[in-house]
Amino acid sequence: MPKLRRRGSGLKLRLPRTVSGRRRLTAVVVLLASGLAGFLTTCVLYPRPLFKEDRAVASVFGKTTAEAEEALTRQGFKVKVEGEAPDPEVPEGRILWQDPPADLVLPAGATIQLTRSSGPAPVAVPDVGEFDLDYATRVIAAAGLTLGSVDSVPSQVDAGVVISTRPGAGAARPPGSSIDVVVSRGPAIIRVPNVVGLGVVEARQRLLDLGLAVGRVTRVRRQGPPATVYEQRPAPGTMSARGGRVDLVVSEVN
Repeated sequence: MPKLRRRGSGLKLRLPRTVSGRRRLTAVVVLLASGLAGFLTTCVLYPRPLFKEDRAVASVFGKTTAEAEEALTRQGFKVKVEGEAPDPEVPEGRILWQDPPADLVLPAGATIQLTRSSGPAPVAVPDVGEFDLDYATRVIAAAGLTLGSVDSVPSQVDAGVVISTRPGAGAARPPGSSIDVVVSRGPAIIRVPNVVGLGVVEARQRLLDLGLAVGRVTRVRRQGPPATVYEQRPAPGTMSARGGRVDLVVSEVN
């Protein structure tokens, strides 16, 4: 190290005389210069950090796309929305998955890929043909669907057995959709009698005696005796299954 030597009224710097001493002096000067340069660069020229700060990725599961993009962008990340996937619980349009996942520490500027939910997957209508109505109803419910209207038509199949569904088996429907069912009324072995002109009570009894039933009764104002059948559907002579219904149009008093 150089030594200070007092001479007269002042101080005089005395440099090393040996080669090794000069080398040590040079090293000290270089070290001090490097430290000063680093200080000036860090604190004066570039007061902000030279490297981006790492941070944990926020969880955006279940958020809307707009909410997710806002949260991740605020953290300094880039956002890329790619595709959709079905999910039974996450509503359509909400974020289903993020990659990289939440809480992973990444540098700002990293890209976070998001996948949206397309909602519950469609349900295939089950094949309940040849099932009785009660069992078919349970199968439809187990598939995540509900029973809609039940129609009946004459058929060679035993009464109460499902003939078809609307929509047909295999069709895709959203969960909870109603499925209409057509069941058999049994073989068409009864000829519908003519009850036009009879009173309502007499017409009903005649149909019951043959194994048929009265369906919808429509009352209209019409000249003639009140409570008299003047139209029926199906028409007389039509073949019907046992238990088939006959709709009546009945006159009222003017």
